[in-house]
Amino acid sequence: MYPEGDAGAGAAPAADYFPVKSRFAANIEGLIPLILIILIAFVAAVWTGVITSNTPVIGPVVALVKGNEQPVSLLIIGQPSTDLRIILDEDKDLVTYRIKDVQDLERSAEEQLAQYDVVMLDQHLQANKEVSRQLGEAIQDYVKRGGKFITVLDSGIRRKDSADVLGWEATFGNIVPVTCEKQAGGEPSCLDRRTVRGKIFRQDVDHRIMKGIEEVPADPSLGLIMLEVLNVPISGNEIAYAQDMRTPQYYTAIVEKPLLIGKSIYFNYDPGRTRGIFEATIRYLTGRS
Repeated sequence: MYPEGDAGAGAAPAADYFPVKSRFAANIEGLIPLILIILIAFVAAVWTGVITSNTPVIGPVVALVKGNEQPVSLLIIGQPSTDLRIILDEDKDLVTYRIKDVQDLERSAEEQLAQYDVVMLDQHLQANKEVSRQLGEAIQDYVKRGGKFITVLDSGIRRKDSADVLGWEATFGNIVPVTCEKQAGGEPSCLDRRTVRGKIFRQDVDHRIMKGIEEVPADPSLGLIMLEVLNVPISGNEIAYAQDMRTPQYYTAIVEKPLLIGKSIYFNYDPGRTRGIFEATIRYLTGRS
C-alpha cells in the first residue's frame, strides 16, 4: 500500500492543470483585439500605397493581400492633352480613365470621387480654371481619407463665383504643393506662364517617380524638350525640376505635398510630355510595383 501522503502529492499536478490552461486562454483572448488592429492597419497601409510589394521582407505578403492587380481607375477633371490621352489609351493594363468637367461634379462630388483610385485636375488647356468651393472641399476630404490627387499647371486657380480668390490655398487648403504669390513686377506667379526649351532633371534621387530617370530627354541625340511651365514657388518636396538651356533659368517640374494620409502631386508641365514619368507617378501613387 502507498502512504497516504504519497496519494495527496500525486493528485496536486492534476488539480493545477486547469488554472494554468485558463490563464493561457485568457492571455490569448486579450491579444485578439490587438491582432485585429494590426491586421486592419496592415491591410489599410497596403491599399493606400504606404506599404507596397517592393517593401523589404513583407513584399510577398503584400502581393498575397492585393492579389492580381486591376488597372488603376483615374478620374480626369478638365481636359487632358492629346499626348496624355495617347498614353492612357495605350496603357489599358495600367490605368483606365474617365473624363468629367467640373459641372459634372456639382452634385454628390464626394461619392463620385470615392469611386476612383486617382483624381487628376487638368484644366491647363481650358480657358476656364474655375472650381467651386464645394468641389474643392470634396477633393480635400478625398485626399484626407487616403485618396491620390494630381494637379496640372494652373488648374483650379480660380474659385467659381469668387473674383477675389486666386491660387489654390483658398479652394484646396494645404494639399497643393505650390503657391500663387505676387512677384516683383506685380504679376501673380500662377499666371506667369513661361516657355522652356531644355531638360527635366531629377532632384530627389530616392523618389520612386524618378527611379531610373536622371534627365529627360535621356538620349542627347534627341535634343531638348519644349515645355510650358509656371514660375511658381513650391511648398512641398521637389521631385524634379526643369532647366531652360537658353537662359539658363530653373523652374520646378514635379512636387509632392507631404501629407499624413493620401498623396498629392503637382505637375508644372503637361505630364503627357513625359510618358515614363507619368506611368511611374501612377504606380507610385497606387503602390504598384
